[in-house]
Amino acid sequence: MPGQKLFMTMLPTLATFFYLPFGIKVISAFFEGWRSIIYMMPGVFIGNLFWVGMPFDTVVTYMTWAASYGTAPAMFAMLDWTIRDDRRNVTAGQAWRTMIAGGAAASVVISVLVHMIRHRNIPQEDFIASMLKYMVGDMLGLLAILALLMGVFRYMRKAR
Repeated sequence: MPGQKLFMTMLPTLATFFYLPFGIKVISAFFEGWRSIIYMMPGVFIGNLFWVGMPFDTVVTYMTWAASYGTAPAMFAMLDWTIRDDRRNVTAGQAWRTMIAGGAAASVVISVLVHMIRHRNIPQEDFIASMLKYMVGDMLGLLAILALLMGVFRYMRKAR
């Protein structure tokens, strides 16, 4: 967070410059679809308990989680429906592009939904800036995770 403050000024929301969990959300949704929500729930509860601190007794918390963790599987389901094929039946190069495209669409939708649900009371000028910073942080997190995984898989391939 201290390094992040050099690039992002303080906002009334918790936008993160490299939001790595978004990369995990997108990759999980790409491979597991709707089941990814169930697989990530233990981490969501533990992360909320230790870092985020949203109250467990409000509807806003669960609506925020539904928007945040349900959007990526919905985007990939819509992609499958649109192209009339399973996104997992593509080449590796197409899979990376599909993950990035689906992640970009999910980032926009998640940012808008979470801000409408949880951050609707912040001033209008901060609202748009915060949404944009969420989107940038999501996409940088996704690209960082994908780059890290690409490096790991290349290293594993060369080590054989």
